[in-house]
Amino acid sequence: MFFGRRTKDEEMETILVDTEIYSCMDDTCIGWMRKDFVSDDMLCPMCGNGMVQEIRELPKI
Repeated sequence: MFFGRRTKDEEMETILVDTEIYSCMDDTCIGWMRKDFVSDDMLCPMCGNGMVQEIRELPKI
């Protein structure tokens, strides 16, 4: 049975890239989404407040 285990020779390499995101304007909320996945209403999915555009260094997907 295969469980997806990697050997030491198969270490996963994480590539970070500058990514456009939208983050919640509320300082107490940690909600954010990649630009490609943001909804049309541009509201935070966690608290419902507005979101602002930012750039973060995130793993490439």
